[in-house]
Formats: sequence, structure tokens, C-alpha cells
Amino acid sequence: MEIFLENVLRWLFDFRTGIFIILGLGILIYLRKFVIGIREWRKSVFGLERYIAKRKLASSSGGILLLFILIIGEFLVVTVINPKMPVLSEDRVANIDPLATPTATLSVEETQQVNIQETQTILQESLESECIEDVLEITSPSNGERVNGIVELMGSVNVPNFGYYKYEYSTIGTIDWITIAAEDQLKLNESLGNWNTSELTPGPYLLQIVPLDNVGQAFTPCIIGVEVISEEN
Repeated sequence: MEIFLENVLRWLFDFRTGIFIILGLGILIYLRKFVIGIREWRKSVFGLERYIAKRKLASSSGGILLLFILIIGEFLVVTVINPKMPVLSEDRVANIDPLATPTATLSVEETQQVNIQETQTILQESLESECIEDVLEITSPSNGERVNGIVELMGSVNVPNFGYYKYEYSTIGTIDWITIAAEDQLKLNESLGNWNTSELTPGPYLLQIVPLDNVGQAFTPCIIGVEVISEEN
């Protein structure tokens, strides 16, 4: 249910321009009906005519009020709710693809090499990534690095018309980005935030930084691959 609500809120944010246009047109239509209803009410002479005119006025007034409420709700989604949405969902952490775990018959070194090669293949063939020095990059951990526990991400988010950025991870077996956190400050070769890997199943993961501009449009992310290992190793 939580994931469904999150998807609905993200849909409302992603299509905000069209939603505002539709709601605005709806208000104009109901305003026209309201004006026509007032004219008919003023011209009406008989009781039945006045009753019908009043019903039209009530209907158009209700439509205008409802659309205004929807516009206020959409405005709150865009300006208040969405910037606070990118947080780690503990329930989604459990939905990790078991196919992404290392094969038991391989040694640690062989497993690491296979995972790194698999990550590189995915990055090159199926995902769009653009890491630019001092503009958008993850400098630590490095691509292919083995990590565990709480990992501090280092790098830069220094894009034009900056709004905020979020950083996310996904398993290799099924690409399903899970947001860790978000920040609204530009970064230049400094800490981007922390990633707690303690509850994750050891294996290969993708990690990305996604900057968004001041109207909520996402830039091409910077993606790297890492290997999460158990804290006992």
C-alpha cells in the first residue's frame, strides 16, 4: 500500500503541468456555467424556472469549489510532499531479488570479478549514465568497490538550475531503483550522504546520483556498481 501511494504521488508530480492545465480548464468551464446560471436566474419569472436556475448555480459552484480543492492538493504535492518523499523505505529493502546473490560454488575473488563484469555490462548496455568530473560524479565508493555497513558517499552535484538531488540503489538481477535520501544543496567534492547497507543481502548493486532542476526535471544520472559484502568479511 505504501509503495502504491508513493507511485501515485510521483505520478501526480511527474504530470503536474498537464494536471494544472486540465484543472484550470475545468474551472473556466464551470465559471462559464455559473455566469449563465446567474443570467437565467435573473431572467426567470416562474417558480420552476427559478428552481432550475438555482440548481444550475449550485452545481457549477460545487464544481468550482471541488476543482479549487484539487488545485490546492496538487500544489501541495508539488511544493511540500514531493521534496520530502525520497526516503529509505524499510519494507522495500526486503524485496531484493534472490537471483542477485553470489553463486555458492565460486570463490570470493571469482564472485567479485563476475559481479563487477556483470555490473559493467548493465551500465554499458541497458542504463544511461553520465558522470562528469566536478559536475556530477561519485568519487567514493569507486566503481566496483566492496562496501559494507554505513557507507559515506563522496562526490559532486554541481548542475545548472539545480533544485535537489537524490541517491538510489538497485539490485543487478532486477533494476528497481530504491531511493535512499535526498538533499537540496549543491556539492563539490564533498559528502553526498550516507547509505546503510547493513540490512542488504550481500551481492552486486547499482548506485546512482540523480540531480533534478528547479522545476523537477531529472538530469541523466551518474551510475556506478558496487559489491555489498557482509560485515564479517
